[in-house]
Order: sequence, then structure tokens, then C-alpha cells
Amino acid sequence: MQQPQPVPRSPRIRLIATDIDGTLLDSENNLPPANRRVLEAALNAGVRLALVTARKQASTFAVAELLQLPCACIAHNGARIWDWAGRELQHLVVELDLAREVARFAERHAIPLIMTIDEVNYYGAHYPWRIPPGLADERRVASVEQALHTAPTRIIVTGTQGVDAVCAAFGDAPDAVVVHRYYSREGAMASAVLTHPQANKADALATLVKEIGLQPAGVLALGDAEADAGMLAWAGIGVAMGNAMPQARAAAHWIAPSHDDAGFAVAVRKFVLAQLEAMQRDPSVA
Repeated sequence: MQQPQPVPRSPRIRLIATDIDGTLLDSENNLPPANRRVLEAALNAGVRLALVTARKQASTFAVAELLQLPCACIAHNGARIWDWAGRELQHLVVELDLAREVARFAERHAIPLIMTIDEVNYYGAHYPWRIPPGLADERRVASVEQALHTAPTRIIVTGTQGVDAVCAAFGDAPDAVVVHRYYSREGAMASAVLTHPQANKADALATLVKEIGLQPAGVLALGDAEADAGMLAWAGIGVAMGNAMPQARAAAHWIAPSHDDAGFAVAVRKFVLAQLEAMQRDPSVA
């Protein structure tokens, strides 16, 4: 098993940047009370919060609303960024002609495909599962290609065979698209998300913190997925959950307990609240 990276020497943490699913929320998509308590304590002490997720805008903002705490939001694995005032800093999209190629390829090979266009999920004809009924931003269409009235923010491929086929056909073009892979709890490939080549969590965080003059050393980043590995390595302290994928664990400086054991709260206490308490006892620690 790959070991985490050495923990850097006690940087002053000024920003908590966290993934949502598998990290901040438990496996039932609930917010553990311990996670809320440590966030409230940290933010009351002046630490900032950023949600950094693969989710789209609506579901990202829903978690921000659940928290009832001031936070910046990075959605679509870094394609879209909103600062603490709700101002959008970035929206990167997949090039339209490439998206059409992917849509045609998926149609020819009967691959389940979803494209997110203007924050609406369009489900292709070969998507076999039920979609949420009665929602304006979730639509099944006969042809995803025909739904491409403008460039999509992301393309989602589901199912192991479909993921393998699309990655083989389009995954070797780093100047055109980046592939974020997601796995089941059993370790099998479950889905892949294709975004603009510069849409990744690490670069998005760098863009966000530049707005407030913060260096990576002042960031605590937490995550569990392959898509989180870059930001865990980039941050002053990167923490992978106990349930994390090998790529995230290898990039992290420390491994927390599982998201079902409030590993997020354990990490924030260790790297943020303990430091704040030490500063209160001895201001020279700052």
C-alpha cells in the first residue's frame, strides 16, 4: 500500500477546501454533526471554507445552503468557481466540436451518456437507469448530439465498458479534455467525467486563493477520489479519508478516518482547531 506524503511543518491554515461526497458527507449523504461543529468553530476563528466538488451548480449550492456558513464553491471538478460573495470567477467548457464527436461515438456504441449544458443534465437514449422525475434540469433526450445547442460544462460516461471505450478513444488528448475517473466501493470503474483540460480541482483552488492573496501552505484540502489527488498534493496539508481511492491516499500528507466515522472532523481538529488553541495559549505560535 502506498504511504501518504510527509506532513509539512505546522503551516497556519486559513482555508479549508473540501470535497463533498465521500468526504464532508457520510455514505448516506448526511452531514455528521461533528463536521458541522468543527466548521463552525473554525469559521468563527476566521478560517475560510471552500466546497470543491464534481457536483453541478444546484447540488453544490444546496450543500452550501445546508451548512448555512459562508463558503466559496468550486463545481464540476474545477470548471466553475464562485467566490465568497457569489461572484463567478471561471466557467470552462468542453469544446463544442469535440463534445459532438463524443456524443456520436456514444450513440454508435450504445454507451450511456450525460451532458451538462447550461446546468441541465441531458441523458442520452442509451442511459438505462431512471432519472429524477419532474425536474427541469434533468431531461432524457433521443439524441444528446441534438441537445448540444452550446458547449457543455461536462460529459459523464457511465458503466465500465462505456468508460473504457470513451477513455480509449478520447482520453489521450490532454490538450482537449481531462478525464476524471470514479470507482465503486468495490473498486470497479463506475463512471468518468470529461471536462475542459484546465478544469481540475488544484488549478481551480489556485485561482480562488489568488483572489484573497493566500498561498498553498495556508490551505487544508480534504478528499477521497482520484479527482481530489491534485488538490491534496497542491495544498499545504492534504488529507485523504479512510475510504479514499489509492490515488488520493498516495497524494495526501495524512489519512483520516472514514467519512462514516467523521474523519473530516478529526482532520479539522488536528490541523486547524488544535493550532488555534495553541495560538490562544501562546501567541508566539502564530
